[in-house]
Amino acid sequence: MTFQSRSPLTPAELAKRAQVLNASREPILAKADARQYGERAAGIIRDCKRDVALAPADGKLVAFEAAAATLAAAVADRWLPKAIIADRLQEVADAHSSFGKSPEEIQRIISDAVAKIEVPPIELSPKTAPKRRLIAHRASDLEPEKLVWVWPGRIPEGKLVLLGGPPGLGKSQLTAFMSATVSNGGHWPCGEGSTLPGDVIFMSAEDGVQDTIIPRLMAAGADRERVHIVSAATKPDGTGRKTFSLKTDVDLLEEMARKIGTVRLIIVDPISAYMGGSDGNGNVETREVLEPLADMANRLRIAVVAVTHLNKGGGAGNQSALNRFAGSIAFVAAARAAFAVIEDPEDDERRFLLQAKNNLGKKCKGLAFRLEQRLVGDDVMSSNVMFEGDHVSESIDEALSASESRGTRKGQSGGGKEDVMQFLRDILSAGPVDVLEVERQARSAALLEDDKRLSKSKAFRDARTELGIKSTRDGFGPGSRYVLELPDAPWAPKNPMGAPSQTRAPMDDLGAHGEVGGSQ
Repeated sequence: MTFQSRSPLTPAELAKRAQVLNASREPILAKADARQYGERAAGIIRDCKRDVALAPADGKLVAFEAAAATLAAAVADRWLPKAIIADRLQEVADAHSSFGKSPEEIQRIISDAVAKIEVPPIELSPKTAPKRRLIAHRASDLEPEKLVWVWPGRIPEGKLVLLGGPPGLGKSQLTAFMSATVSNGGHWPCGEGSTLPGDVIFMSAEDGVQDTIIPRLMAAGADRERVHIVSAATKPDGTGRKTFSLKTDVDLLEEMARKIGTVRLIIVDPISAYMGGSDGNGNVETREVLEPLADMANRLRIAVVAVTHLNKGGGAGNQSALNRFAGSIAFVAAARAAFAVIEDPEDDERRFLLQAKNNLGKKCKGLAFRLEQRLVGDDVMSSNVMFEGDHVSESIDEALSASESRGTRKGQSGGGKEDVMQFLRDILSAGPVDVLEVERQARSAALLEDDKRLSKSKAFRDARTELGIKSTRDGFGPGSRYVLELPDAPWAPKNPMGAPSQTRAPMDDLGAHGEVGGSQ
């Protein structure tokens, strides 16, 4: 199979994308400025942007230089912090395609404006020194904001989302699929809407960049111009390299996101690798690590998807999926939504994406997908997520319990199809047997999970097909029942029902309906 790569976007197309995305974020940014710096400061920024927008084409650069001077004066008058000026000016330049100038020329104008800012120091006497205080807002001073979804109903803009699951089921391939959809402004599966195009920051500590991550992005059809892969950070002195840490390096992540300007999604895979030495099991310490990340995501309106693992179920498998996410419960508490990837207990190749938590939207239906191998280059293969066209109704707790029970039984000598076939030959050799009795004895032999029906077991379905076993209704009305029989077995056993026999299945226990003899 050949892989058709996407043609790279032209500079004009990239500029148009950035303009569309920035336009959709403008009202949100304006509200954020008013909330953080006050209405007067937000008005200064708004007026500067308006002056540039209303200027004639040949006067926009002059208006931009004037806006830079106005913002510099606002900083000197302490209406605005100096740290945001470069970002706001870059946003204006991006919205107008840099006025036809090179990035270097725009950076020079911005740098000159920032360099001229002189903020007089504040002389503080002991009586006027800052004191500890609470930061609060009157509810009436704040306007409600509409929640924006990157993936409608699943991944909200500006929030942290957890993606958990056992190893090897396709969590990382899912993050590549998300990156491809966001970078292209594509559609989500099962008619769940689409997303505006945006950039993605990708952090992966467990997979190689060029031999794993890049092929996966190519297989998913991502616009690689818009995917930025973070491999490490420098040491505090600016030299060498070290693993990115959520404890110490979130400011670098924010700086990168602001510089790119159109980031909509950040992938952290797995989040446990970036905890900066914290084991992730302490609630207080975990909150201290996650809060800066969550605050940054909220300020910049960027969705963060953090990948994690699931713990094995405790309490005889009765622990809910929500309590199975690895590490401290603070992970789940900080996340606004959480989803798990679970193996279909009836199909080794099928996966479910099921919701464990969603504080901001209605309950999501489940999705089913498979992993498909694709050729992405000369002798380079990679896997890609292929979603089914319809939602699934599986419960996450039931699916997780069934999948793990099946996984446990894979290692038991009595759980294979051959053992199930032999069991059915033995129990049906003397004649038809009530389905309920077959199920009861199958559970006793550890061949069928508790409260599971034969029709829901892949091993029993395959064995019945292989042996040609028939299911027949015996009788009519309330007393009727369904029985199973081998194709060459007589309808009536040679001995009367319930009579001792050395050739038929044991009848010592009570049957499914309470009578002596399981087939009655």
